[in-house]
Parts: sequence; structure tokens; C-alpha cells
Amino acid sequence: MQRTISEQRVLQRLGIQDFRHMTKDKIMSFATMLPYMDPEVAKKALEQFPSFKELVGQLVIEYKNIVSNTLTENFESQKVFYNTCNSILDSLKQELQKDALSLSVEERACIEDKMLQVAAMIAEKDSENKRFLLKMVAVVSFFAAGIIGTAAAILGSNFQVPGLSDADAIDA
Repeated sequence: MQRTISEQRVLQRLGIQDFRHMTKDKIMSFATMLPYMDPEVAKKALEQFPSFKELVGQLVIEYKNIVSNTLTENFESQKVFYNTCNSILDSLKQELQKDALSLSVEERACIEDKMLQVAAMIAEKDSENKRFLLKMVAVVSFFAAGIIGTAAAILGSNFQVPGLSDADAIDA
């Protein structure tokens, strides 16, 4: 059987006197403790903290913004990389076309090899980016689902995060 955390221990860990002093900064710590709390302690805490649902909603919106900003920055970074690679490929292609008659077989092979190296770099960057995106989605999804799911289970009612549609509501 899992050991539960008492109300006093939760308050002590959060550094507050009672749950009415809960702040947005402390909500994350509180939410991660929910699975370890006695259900009655959690319900009592949530009753004393009436804006819990609103803060969870704000956190979800903030995480959505963080993810959106991260994706935008990632897109811009990828764009710069691909533009640089395409510029290199264009230059090498021009070298092949410009000096088609004057290039030796070895020089032509060297230029083509460089083009293949750039193509391999593009493929590797693409795979690396896909791994990053999958990892980011998994971490954010796990984190958000855990907090919202735990809160919904403890609330024991139809729990909806502000800012999400009815289709996204979680029924406990």
C-alpha cells in the first residue's frame, strides 16, 4: 500500500500556512503531490483553494504557449539550416555546370561527394528534429495528462480546464 502525505506535510513542502495561500508557482508542486495525498486531504485542500481549476487552466494555456514558442523557434532554426544546405548544394551544382568541360573525373567525383555529404546532413537533421518533436510532445502530453487527470479524479466531478472546448472535458 502506498504511503500518503498528510495535509501538514503538503503545506510544509509548499512553504505555505494553508491552501488559501496557494500561488500559481506552487500549483505545479501541489499537483505533483496529488497522487500521494489521502483523497480526503486532497478534497479538503481543493475546497480551500477555489481557484484551483482556473490556475490549472492557466498552466495548460502557458504550457501551450511554451510548446508553440518552442515549435516556432525550432522551425526557424531548421529553416536557417536547410537554407544554408541548399545554398551549399546550389554552389556545388553551379561548379559542376560551370566547369563541366574543364573538370577532371576526380574533381567531378569530389564535388558530387560533397553534395552527397550535404544531403546526408539534411537527412540526419530531419531525423534529429523528428526525434526532438516526438520527445517534446510525449513529455508535455504526459505532464499535462497526469496533472489534469489526477486533479479530475480527485475532484470526482465533471472537470473542465478553462480555455478548452467541451470536447476536451475530462469526466472523472
